[in-house]
Amino acid sequence: MVDIVTNEHYSLVSKQFENASRKIKIISPFLSKNTADLMVKAAKSGVKCTFITRFYTQDFLDGSNTLDGLQDMLSAGVEIYAVVGLHTKLYLFDDDKAIVGSANFTNGGLLYNVELSLYLVDEEDICSKLQAYYEDLLGQLYSSDDALVTQEWLDDEKIKYQKHKEKKKSMGGKSFVTSVRGATLDSKAKRIKSDPNEFVKEIEAHTKERADDVVYSALGGQAKEISYKTAKNILLKFSASAKSRHDGNKPMVMDTFLEDGKRIYTSHFSLARKSKAQDIQENDETYFCVHSYDMNGKACPMIVGHGYFRRFNVNNDARKKDWYNDYDWLQEYPIYCVIDEATIIKAPVKCGIPLRDLTDTLGYKTYVHTIDYPEKYSKETVANSHGQQAMLSLTPEAKEYLDKRLEELEEKYGVNTYKSE
Repeated sequence: MVDIVTNEHYSLVSKQFENASRKIKIISPFLSKNTADLMVKAAKSGVKCTFITRFYTQDFLDGSNTLDGLQDMLSAGVEIYAVVGLHTKLYLFDDDKAIVGSANFTNGGLLYNVELSLYLVDEEDICSKLQAYYEDLLGQLYSSDDALVTQEWLDDEKIKYQKHKEKKKSMGGKSFVTSVRGATLDSKAKRIKSDPNEFVKEIEAHTKERADDVVYSALGGQAKEISYKTAKNILLKFSASAKSRHDGNKPMVMDTFLEDGKRIYTSHFSLARKSKAQDIQENDETYFCVHSYDMNGKACPMIVGHGYFRRFNVNNDARKKDWYNDYDWLQEYPIYCVIDEATIIKAPVKCGIPLRDLTDTLGYKTYVHTIDYPEKYSKETVANSHGQQAMLSLTPEAKEYLDKRLEELEEKYGVNTYKSE
């Protein structure tokens, strides 16, 4: 059986992880923390897992690849190899299933981008050739002295990442960190590794790949929203709660604290929702939704602004801070993520966008977890999806709707802007 896969990549890939019993082999230049978790779970269940990827400092800084994900995979026993100049995307499950196409092993590749792949089941001739391709590549990596990703690699890269992270925002245009590790299997890869100019060409070529993708454009994709940086997560972050609603006649208040002498703005999670906070990556996009009341005084989550997160780290726990005892509510919501920047409408929360407007307009197209199941999620079911949730992932369609509505509200009321130091 051969199937064409377009917008069902994540559900298909996650199902293969659940069903694989012996081995999983993946080639992908890029990785997200959420997708790494699939490999970690499989490896811990006894499935032999190998992963071939890129190992560029610039990719880690941009969020195209994740050191946290690689660390989790390595700790779980996944064999990880790095190849310079890698563009291949290949998924092999046991001996009889394969996915080959354009989708990276990332949130963007499996959930948000317009991708095209072939899913093969029991196609013995083709699957055996793909297995042979993988094993041949792996054989070349075995003989290389700069291919196997080790704990020493990751420890060194974490130090390098921290060193360059603060400089990232000052890196404009064509300024890149050209540090590269991995096997060089051809002359082009050797040039990328040794010549900074070739490295920049490699990054720019990947950026242009999306802009010139005829299939992507034909299917309605907008190249300006895609780059070599993996598509950001689009999140709906809730604050207050159904049992303790925010006064609709007052504006949203941004939580602010001093951390290491710097002012930061934060969004908080309960201990039970810590895993949600841990999923947040650098520059993930978020819309702020407050449990409050609408213009008619009806209880309703209200969307009042937009912003970007910084990547979660292990120190984002208020219990470790000297300001923990200053606020009683921190005992219930001690875990936090730093909001890098945000704009909130300069008006009472009741003037925002009722979440029900969004779900009534888009229905099952509102959330990532509902978009593939129109028959399962009626508008009413989707409208109730936020119950007991700290955060939900939105679709690009939802982003487009909210951006337009927020722009109208910003013109009407103005905005307050917040920026963490």
